[in-house]
Amino acid sequence: MSNITNKKTDQQRIAKLIARSGAYSRRDAEKLINEGKVEVDGQILSTPATLVGGSERIMIDGKKINTNFQTKIWLLNKPKGYISSSKDPQGRKTIFNLLPKNINHLMSIGRLDINTEGLLLFTNDGDLSRFMEHPDNKIIRKYKIKVRGKVANDLIKNMQKNLLIGRVQYNIISVNIISYSQSNTWLSIEISEGKNREIRKICEHFRLQINRLIRTDFGPFELNNIQKGEFIELPKTVVIGRLKKIGYLG
Repeated sequence: MSNITNKKTDQQRIAKLIARSGAYSRRDAEKLINEGKVEVDGQILSTPATLVGGSERIMIDGKKINTNFQTKIWLLNKPKGYISSSKDPQGRKTIFNLLPKNINHLMSIGRLDINTEGLLLFTNDGDLSRFMEHPDNKIIRKYKIKVRGKVANDLIKNMQKNLLIGRVQYNIISVNIISYSQSNTWLSIEISEGKNREIRKICEHFRLQINRLIRTDFGPFELNNIQKGEFIELPKTVVIGRLKKIGYLG
């Protein structure tokens, strides 16, 4: 099908619109279109190059995809002791236990391990989630970390070099000392790739014992004064302005 048109100026390829809905990735959406499994307003698509405006009725394998929405973002101050999954076979508490029951189709942007606290982002936009998580986009994550003992300046310098740990390349953007005593040191750390347990693995490599690990920023979004366990939705104007800062135009 190639005759679907829309006079709106915000037309986009249908695979992108499907990806934003969170139903499928762009690549999977394109595959489904090529397999003849996607309909728009009752017509089977023949090309993923089709442009749509968002008001069309889109069906995949007979199931309607909700694409008539605006990108929304919620912030959660994740407490320690919650896992970043919707379900857990071990019966542990999940971050979704902290969210209101009346909000559907939310996906988290990235994860925090069970012992890490702080900022978690949620969205209804699957394309945005993938954009912010993708290492090529270099979205900065900032953390505060409390480690045991007084950390030497030489160690701080070594942490900011390219590191090869277990055949995996790590690169911390910056490390700074916030405060210290003989028993503990608070550090601020910035990373851009978000590899699995990245900061914990680097600290283990340098034999630093972590007492607390708190994410304070993810891209242009900040934890600020959100209380532990608190979940808030950002206003539309704030979302638009901050997404422009990272080059995400929706």
